[in-house]
Amino acid sequence: MTDWEKQLHRRAAAVAKAKEALDEDIAAARLDGHSFREIGKWADVNHERARTIAIRINGDSRTRVERGAGDES
Repeated sequence: MTDWEKQLHRRAAAVAKAKEALDEDIAAARLDGHSFREIGKWADVNHERARTIAIRINGDSRTRVERGAGDES
């Protein structure tokens, strides 16, 4: 493997890891109650993309408070 090949593999792995961390942070911000528009602005992604990420990671698009509201009778 050439030096460039190694460097580019390392860089691609670092980018993938950073993207995964960003997605996790987007999902966590939603759980903490922030709007998809806020999150999208902060993360420099479309708010619908932020929604898709939250659903994929959190299982749905609701905040932690919204999830708990259904538990109370």
